[in-house]
Amino acid sequence: MKKINFPIIFNLIVLLYLLATFFLQYEFLFITRIVLIVFTIVFLVIQIKKEYFLLNKMIFIIFCVILIIALIVSILFDNTSANSLTNNRFFLIPVFVFTLVSIMYKDLYDNNK
Repeated sequence: MKKINFPIIFNLIVLLYLLATFFLQYEFLFITRIVLIVFTIVFLVIQIKKEYFLLNKMIFIIFCVILIIALIVSILFDNTSANSLTNNRFFLIPVFVFTLVSIMYKDLYDNNK
């Protein structure tokens, strides 16, 4: 019997959730959701190609830094548009993503030693 790969299932659930949010308030944080969908797909690829990223740890770290910077820029862009309201809670999104990335890093590298 095969072991269930929970990180891949979790990435698929997050991807489906992000896609579903376009049907609810589609004009709200539009660019940020697109950025999150792209990075969720890439994190799914990272989980599938785990052996490659185990050997190339620096690529994973650089990708995560690019993710955090892209999220901050997309939130700033969404907040400067004329139709959006400024909310300080939007800037907690990169904090949550950083927490998830650090958990993924620990899962990816500590469990495979």
